[in-house]
Amino acid sequence: MSQLWRRSTHRLLHLLPAVALGVFLYSPLRTLSEAVLVAQLLLFPSLALSGVLLWKGPRIRQWFGE
Repeated sequence: MSQLWRRSTHRLLHLLPAVALGVFLYSPLRTLSEAVLVAQLLLFPSLALSGVLLWKGPRIRQWFGE
């Protein structure tokens, strides 16, 4: 797997929850308790994890010897 393909895939996987979060924030969905729970349990953690992987991914892979 090339580095360019890996980074592009990680970037796409980061943008998908970001778009979902934007839709959540700027739509009437934020008044539904189920949507708030999904945002809190799925969207925020996935964005945080993918952001850290985009930021520190090369260092983490270097540390694991990949």
